[in-house]
Amino acid sequence: MGSVMANPRDRNQRMKSLFANVNADDLARAVTPSPADAEKRRVGSAAVKSMDRAFVSIEDENRRLHDQLLSAESIIEIDPDNVVPSFISDRLDIEGDRAFDAFVEGIREAGQKLPILVRPLPGRPGHYQAAYGHRRLRACQILRRPIRAVVKDLSDEELIISQGIENAARLNLSFIEQALFALKLKERGYSRETISEALGRKEQKNVAYISFLTNAAVALPEDLIRRIGTAPSVGRPKWEKLGSLIRDRSLTRTQHEAIEALSSKDVWTSADSNQRFALVLEALDDGKRPEPGVTEISLEDGSMVVARRSANATTLVLPEKRIPGLSAWLMERLPELIREFRAVKEEGRQRDNP
Repeated sequence: MGSVMANPRDRNQRMKSLFANVNADDLARAVTPSPADAEKRRVGSAAVKSMDRAFVSIEDENRRLHDQLLSAESIIEIDPDNVVPSFISDRLDIEGDRAFDAFVEGIREAGQKLPILVRPLPGRPGHYQAAYGHRRLRACQILRRPIRAVVKDLSDEELIISQGIENAARLNLSFIEQALFALKLKERGYSRETISEALGRKEQKNVAYISFLTNAAVALPEDLIRRIGTAPSVGRPKWEKLGSLIRDRSLTRTQHEAIEALSSKDVWTSADSNQRFALVLEALDDGKRPEPGVTEISLEDGSMVVARRSANATTLVLPEKRIPGLSAWLMERLPELIREFRAVKEEGRQRDNP
């Protein structure tokens, strides 16, 4: 191997010694190639140069990988009970989730394939906080086995962005999990750009989506969200519809009693989170909104007001010819009537929530 990798200067010296007694002119005449040989040598030289560049590229790649290995954090095994969750979880409760039960069995049979990422807890030697891998962490706690982890010093922002790395890879957070996670980060003062990155949505066009997430989550009581669960098949429109039935992120007494009664039924116990969402929406949607159709209201003078109603609006047709000025009078009084309506609704809400 040493002769193959000899120093170029040594090889040159050997070549000179071999041809020390040869006349240079004779040698030049002897080795002058034909045009065909010259072309072959040109092609061969290009191939050698290409191989040289390839070897240099391989050496550079090996050097880069070597540097990465030297700088990489080592994987260690630690007691899972010495690891606390991230200060903001991106997952709803996983206990009782059938998919999670299968996940635990998979780790029981095949072991933990990927390490989790943790950071040391200041002032608590041997204790850590998870950046991501919370399902793996909980599974190892249930199985009472050490968890494999990479330990890295992380700031709070680095920790939540590290969560985004896994979010981007798995792409299976439900809408409401994303919404609740985004709201918690917003409440801690993080920018929409940071929240977007923490959710694995680095593209600028997705920054606006953060507002949709936080607006949906802020309309809903968190305990109700957790009671329903991840509801992976339920998207933004249905969660927003549920939020529209709830005022000030709090259930009225009537709504609370309806949810409690629902939770005690067998249909709730056997339902998955998608089905539970549907049950909650049905229970809170009291059906008082007008059904699509036309209603005719007869007045004392024989005239008639016609109300055409849809799911989103009601249109009144007033007998302007029979009652001149009615439309203008109603428009003038409308703000006062709306204030009166809201006052009545508020009194009802206070009675439900003494």
